Amino acid sequence: MITESIYKPLMSAAILLCGFLHAPAQQPDNSGIERHNFMYAGEGKRQQMFIVNEGKVTQKYYNPDGRGEISDAVLMTDGNVLLAHQYGISEITPENKIRWSYAAPEGTEIHTVQPVGSDMVVFIQNGKPAKAVVMRIPELTTVHEFQLPSSEGVHGQFRNARLSSRGTLLVANMGLDYVGEYSVQGNELKRWEIKSPWSVAEVEKERLLVVGKNLVKKIDRDGNTLRKINTADYGLKSPQKAVQLKNGNIIVNEWTNEWRTVIDTANAPVQAIEITPDGTVAWKLRSWKNPDLGPSTTIQPLDQAVNRNRMFFGHFNGRQPQLMVAPNTPLGTGRGIHPGRVAWIHSPGVAEWDGKTGLWVEDRWNNQSKADAMVREAVMQLTGQPDAKKAWNALFRHFNKIHGKGNRGYRAGESITVKLNMNNAITHHDTIELNSSPFVTLALVRSMVNDGGIRPADIILCEPSRAITDSIYNKVYREFPGVRFIDNIGGHGREKCEYYPERIVYSSDNGKLARGLAKCIADADYLINSALLKTHVGPGVTLTSKNWYGATDIALEWRKNAHNNFSQDKRHGRPGYKTFVDFIAHKDLGQKTLLFLIDGTYGSRHVNGAPAPKWQKAPFNNDWCCSLIVSQDELACDAVGMDLLIYEWPEFPSLDFCDEYLREAATIPSTKSGTIYKQDGKPLANPLGLMEHCNQNLGYTKLDMVYKKL
Repeated sequence: MITESIYKPLMSAAILLCGFLHAPAQQPDNSGIERHNFMYAGEGKRQQMFIVNEGKVTQKYYNPDGRGEISDAVLMTDGNVLLAHQYGISEITPENKIRWSYAAPEGTEIHTVQPVGSDMVVFIQNGKPAKAVVMRIPELTTVHEFQLPSSEGVHGQFRNARLSSRGTLLVANMGLDYVGEYSVQGNELKRWEIKSPWSVAEVEKERLLVVGKNLVKKIDRDGNTLRKINTADYGLKSPQKAVQLKNGNIIVNEWTNEWRTVIDTANAPVQAIEITPDGTVAWKLRSWKNPDLGPSTTIQPLDQAVNRNRMFFGHFNGRQPQLMVAPNTPLGTGRGIHPGRVAWIHSPGVAEWDGKTGLWVEDRWNNQSKADAMVREAVMQLTGQPDAKKAWNALFRHFNKIHGKGNRGYRAGESITVKLNMNNAITHHDTIELNSSPFVTLALVRSMVNDGGIRPADIILCEPSRAITDSIYNKVYREFPGVRFIDNIGGHGREKCEYYPERIVYSSDNGKLARGLAKCIADADYLINSALLKTHVGPGVTLTSKNWYGATDIALEWRKNAHNNFSQDKRHGRPGYKTFVDFIAHKDLGQKTLLFLIDGTYGSRHVNGAPAPKWQKAPFNNDWCCSLIVSQDELACDAVGMDLLIYEWPEFPSLDFCDEYLREAATIPSTKSGTIYKQDGKPLANPLGLMEHCNQNLGYTKLDMVYKKL
């Protein structure tokens, strides 16, 4: 029976860290169990697992099958242990009761298992063929499975496998000498050549810890070695697993063949060693008597016990974000020539960066002619016109008609400001981080001038809160020197942005959120919102509505700025006032916009850093997104962009309830939050557009989504 003294270290970080880090940094002769609190499992005769806490064994677990070998074991925060024992997998409670058990079919073996959320596990089944299996528990029903390349001998095919934060499966293919990464569809996404790999795990973002023959390696996803331990240098002959501690030290286990070796307890072999980053041995575990832990296969620090209720791995566990609005439940009223229309243009090959060489903004990685064709096709599909010239004319005529300017097109002297998204640029130097594409920006300006007949002198490219980088400036200026560039810092051909104070009045108390508005935005006759397709840790997504924040008089250093009412209640989904709705409704922001554009030529799962990773699902198929999304309806545009992000990365936790601002904007005047949204002091009486989420096949009912592959 598990006692309170056992449970507390599992659940209390303070106690765990105290027990985990109190020992001296270097104890090469220390062979005791006092240094760490850990779960221990071994591939030996006795088929036992132990909880070691405060220098004592406080709990024992047993392999219920009583045969085979404990190849893998995972302690969870509820005290249960998940184990793979060659002939099957089981979940054992602290009272050593079997919660459920699955027997490996005849001729197969299972040596690894991992929880996937609260009701599923993933394991590798060695066999002919070998396969990865996602199984629902305790029903033992198969949810997904796919075959894996394998060697002939079943026993030596695979040992450990672990899921990654990308929602992929990392597999140690011991028989074929490589570590592979697989999607839930079974596509091999990456391969790292490692001699006889026994185990692999993601220890940091984009970094893997691999144990192979006579070595432990920490590598990045490009295969670069960040740390290497030659285990023979430490007297280890049979390492199987390694675990990285919070202080950077690595514990490597050493398996001793108990069937072939007589254990001399007076001169006991090492079961595990702890190695510091500088190669010093900080601890050696030798516990073959009082207590006898037996051979070592797994050592798991108690503060790394797995909370399976928080393990989300995308389509491996079928996790979908919680949303305010169910799929195919349209809200609001569509806007545009074709109300609620969104054109999605997909052009594989427009973006081809290899993810590691140079910068993604370089010409060698991007196809300008494809970008040009995408912009022209986008405005044609959006308006239904046969050529880009007529499409631009239709956009201007529709805009002027609904704004009381008559049925007319653009006139020379009218200004058109394009709001870029350069959120990751604070200097004019190019950066590897994802910002507005120079190629999409040039393609847009080319089409505006060559197809739309707009004078370059009437075009402004702006980023009031950040900097316009050289790759955009040089590319556009070289071809259209009359175009103006306005950014936050000015200089080098860019004008420094000026602002009108107190131009934004929020519908609710918004604290210290910026209220000034860039003059180049407020004074424009028309706006184009050129946003990016990526997630965000705050509001969940970075699309057109969030792009308006950069039009305000915020500071260049983001930490100095308020972000009031941007993010949803991710835990409960409680409705509330949302700032983005005021941006959408503002007469000088959303309501002055001729065209909403989301640049997804790369797209990214991360708000900062280089674009990453490539998109796995159809129609992308391990390529960049290579897409443009355009609309005259801001809500519809963001809804499609949001759905693509959810479709590709459902495991991203900040996506929960990320559609709240769309629901608020689409249900005016009867919003769920009860907020009365206003402009110029007057309550808004009508929805600000149409929102709808797609079904699993990316299909809509009322939202008019047009997909075109070039």
